[in-house]
Amino acid sequence: MIKINLLGKKRRESRGKNMIYIALLTTFIAFTLYFLGVSIFVVVKLAWIKADQVRVDREAEAVSKELTDNNELLKRFVLSKFILGKIESLNVAKFHYKEYLDQLVGLLPEGVALRNVDFSNKGWVSVSTSISSMRSLKLLETTLASAEKRVPTTFSSVFFERVLRDKTGLYNAKLQFEITKDAGK
Repeated sequence: MIKINLLGKKRRESRGKNMIYIALLTTFIAFTLYFLGVSIFVVVKLAWIKADQVRVDREAEAVSKELTDNNELLKRFVLSKFILGKIESLNVAKFHYKEYLDQLVGLLPEGVALRNVDFSNKGWVSVSTSISSMRSLKLLETTLASAEKRVPTTFSSVFFERVLRDKTGLYNAKLQFEITKDAGK
């Protein structure tokens, strides 16, 4: 009689099935642990974001409270800034008399006295002078001619309107100075 050992074959079959079950179970456990880890990470990250959001909300409330507390100072600041802006715009738009007079006086040589200045004609300055001698008159002419040839200043051109000699021997000259377009800015 021949003996056949069927038990070994069954064991091998069950061992193979067990290996498949173990492999499937290991894979399932690995995926479960992975998703569990990812879920825990997401929950921790959300808790961290929530804590940051609470902190930011508290800071926003503190800033809002401080702004409300400083509302009067803020109103004063805005009003002061507005007033300073208006003053600055007025200063830019004003006529620069002092600069023009300084320039005129700088052009007059010794022996020439400024008598009258008239700014009534737009773009022009009318000047009346008293000149003590013919030498001072020639010096004034030379100074003004050389000033026109130099770098442009406050005045783009100048001309003598008239020169008269009065009873006392003084020369009275009336000059016209043309103001350059962008002078005083």
